Amino acid sequence: MVLGVIGAGNMAQALISGIIKSKVLESSSIIVSNYNSKKAEDLVKKYNVLVEDNINVIRKSNVILLAVKPYAVIDTLNQYIEDLKDKIVISVAAGISISDMEQVSSTLKIIRTMPNTPVEVCEGVIAYSKGKNISNDDIVVLEKLFSKLGLLFYIDENKIDAVSALTGCSPAYIYQIIEAMSDAGVRMGLSRELSIQLSSMAVKGAGSMVYETNTHPAVLKDKVTSPAGSTIEGIAEMERKGVRGVIISALYKAYEKTLSFTRK
Repeated sequence: MVLGVIGAGNMAQALISGIIKSKVLESSSIIVSNYNSKKAEDLVKKYNVLVEDNINVIRKSNVILLAVKPYAVIDTLNQYIEDLKDKIVISVAAGISISDMEQVSSTLKIIRTMPNTPVEVCEGVIAYSKGKNISNDDIVVLEKLFSKLGLLFYIDENKIDAVSALTGCSPAYIYQIIEAMSDAGVRMGLSRELSIQLSSMAVKGAGSMVYETNTHPAVLKDKVTSPAGSTIEGIAEMERKGVRGVIISALYKAYEKTLSFTRK
């Protein structure tokens, strides 16, 4: 398999990093194009991938990761439609539906994905929906590429914007929580470096407990919460400050913004 990547933004780089780190592909099997020559040179230095122009990326690859900005997706498909025949095109663009892309050509093989940036360290979430021309063999190719980068799952396209908000945006919110936790550690006398390490491991461990044990988070919370103890005191303060409501509201605001992109 040769993977062609058109566009070299943060998501493309995260996916490239994860694919190489997980040993799914060697760097020599990844060809990247980007309009910014400096960014392309940086990719060569960082990942040792090959760099070509768009047309050669497409012609030399059998799977195309389309990682351009959403506004450029349709123009890119139109420009290279003849060379994209029989290629699997994997889009990571928010707000551009499969039907939008298939209107360019009824023969296009489109898989729409919503990955999040932790795919860079193989701890990501990747939701996908498939176009009408995608076969079971094409899904096998997708699974080979992405299954080692975290949780890969199929979802109906009408739910993919919700996944985008919940898993695509939430890492930024978790980073803010980790930063706030580390601030608390510094306030209590710990070094900044140690506070960040402890906070990030606490978040990672708690997430793993929920995911690996398949236990409702409220049950796990109760196991940490002793009567009249330190934990319940902190939880009570969080409730007084409306932390849960703020998180729900933030994610729903992100969802509404994602929907506004889709409607344009």
